[in-house]
Amino acid sequence: MPQREVDLYPHVYDFLELRFREQVKPLRGDLRAISAITATAGGSGTGIWSKPDLCFVALWRHKFGMRWKLDIHGFEVKPKGRCSADSVHEALNHTSHVHYTHLVWHKPDWDASNKACAELYSHCRRFGVGLITIDDPSAANTYTVRLEAERQDPTGDAVDEFLETRLPEDRKQLLLDWLGELRR
Repeated sequence: MPQREVDLYPHVYDFLELRFREQVKPLRGDLRAISAITATAGGSGTGIWSKPDLCFVALWRHKFGMRWKLDIHGFEVKPKGRCSADSVHEALNHTSHVHYTHLVWHKPDWDASNKACAELYSHCRRFGVGLITIDDPSAANTYTVRLEAERQDPTGDAVDEFLETRLPEDRKQLLLDWLGELRR
């Protein structure tokens, strides 16, 4: 089992690709999505809490909707034994650049009646941070969304800065191609 945060990134990426996209996709609409590991990507923020570990960019619309919408989800990943109230604040800090922020915790022995679990859940709920727990990191079906993230409203410039500096070039170009196609 992975014990370092960085070892969890590929597994969380797979979860985003395999299961999370289905949770985000409108019931009868369309979704174009990009997942990326962003922990080591650029950006102007130099603080220790300035970068989500992963992101999920969702370009979506409802079946009868006239407009496409863009949402960015940020994910702060924590291995077993490394999650605390500070982790919630770290995830919360990402809302200056993303619309939704989630704390992903490798916690195979999750128990809502456990004091530490209950306090972390309460802290996430208080600040609108989504909470996802993991039983087995390599099995996407063991990821449980305990709490949905609340939508935040970063500025357009902050969203542009995030996408420009955090997405790999090929993913950024794919997003630009989609936007160009949809603007016609």
